[in-house]
Amino acid sequence: MSGPAGRRSIHVRRGLRFLPMVGVVYCLTSAGPAGIEEMVPASGPGLTLLLLVLLPIFYGLPLGLASGEMNSRYPVEGGYYRWIREVFGDFWGFQAGWWSWLGAFFDGALYAVLVAEYSDLFLPAGWEPMARRVIPILVIAVCTWINVRGIEIVGWSTLLFNVFMLSPFAVLCVLGLFHWEHNPLVPVKPPGMGWFPALGVGALMGMWNYSGYESLSTTMEEVDNPRRNYLRAILIAILITVPSYVLPLAIGLAATPDWTTVSAGSFTDMGRTIGGPLLATWIAAAGIVSNFALSNVNLLAYSRIPFAMAQDGFLPAGLTRIHRVHGTPWVALLATAVFYSVLTPLNVEQLAVIEMWLFSALYIAIYLALWRLRCRPAGAHGQGGEDYRFLIPFGRRGIWWVIVPPMLLIVMAVYGSFGEYLFYGGPALLSGLVLYPIAAWWRRRK
Repeated sequence: MSGPAGRRSIHVRRGLRFLPMVGVVYCLTSAGPAGIEEMVPASGPGLTLLLLVLLPIFYGLPLGLASGEMNSRYPVEGGYYRWIREVFGDFWGFQAGWWSWLGAFFDGALYAVLVAEYSDLFLPAGWEPMARRVIPILVIAVCTWINVRGIEIVGWSTLLFNVFMLSPFAVLCVLGLFHWEHNPLVPVKPPGMGWFPALGVGALMGMWNYSGYESLSTTMEEVDNPRRNYLRAILIAILITVPSYVLPLAIGLAATPDWTTVSAGSFTDMGRTIGGPLLATWIAAAGIVSNFALSNVNLLAYSRIPFAMAQDGFLPAGLTRIHRVHGTPWVALLATAVFYSVLTPLNVEQLAVIEMWLFSALYIAIYLALWRLRCRPAGAHGQGGEDYRFLIPFGRRGIWWVIVPPMLLIVMAVYGSFGEYLFYGGPALLSGLVLYPIAAWWRRRK
């Protein structure tokens, strides 16, 4: 890959192994069903469940396959930022890195806020307003400490978090079959709302729930056998994600008297209806752990973007500093965490949709980079035992059958939310154009 010589590398004592890698990829893209309830009031019960079944086919799997092929070619620190820079040059590489890091600020803040949302059940009456301010900051601080300790600790702890947060939803599915009251697909969309607005916002939020298969690519110099293991971890994560979304939500909606009351944190109410206070408490605890784990692994993945951009000269060199004991990019971690904290006052829907505006542009850039590479002669294989490269079938022209559906979904979803979020998402998306001349000047100066 192109870039300045003499880069500082991240030297881990032991790379992330396959099993915890599966846990991290699953957590980056899903971390259980907590949070998907927000789609129900936006799109209606039926359309929400339909989107959760179709989006992995037309959106999640293409993103996973594209990320798997690109990573098998270029398993480097910085992942998709460096893929795009390699293919399209400095300008678009910078845009991709900036969209990713800026989107990460909304993403990390979102999960910290959701921890506070799910903590309501455990708080004394009247403490909620203060907790909504304090808890997200505490979550970000603890996640930063764990990440500074190293990727191996993040990986194994995430695997344990996944087991804990999926367990109560398995119980809810079994008990919920005995509380099935009505058809969870009715109504298909909110009465009085047009099909396109219902589909637009719901699809964008559903895409957020099936995003992230590219995220761990930013750490590929810190994992075992990245060319082979990364794609395998992605495919297993997709197979786990679909039923872990669809089954609990469908069964929970079938037992919920009024679907219009469903919002973030409503799985707790569903658990109370189906299994009583004990299951409600367990689900609330799982929601807290789920969003804590998401905040934790996202900090791992996205902190490597400013690290790589600083290595390439686009950001201050201080972001490449490595912890003397743990070998982690502690300055990049700390800088990312600070920006997470700044955005925690925003609500869940604002954070999710603005983030997806930024990541939508990034995903289109990844798909186009993959197609552009298909127009080139075959790239070099890895060295030694790493001589492995995955290629999506169908050749240079057939690849469009894989990448066009998700790109169309992205355009449709952004257009459907255009009127409501242009004021926020537009400036965020265009900010890289303003910053690139400054970054290019900084790079020349250094």
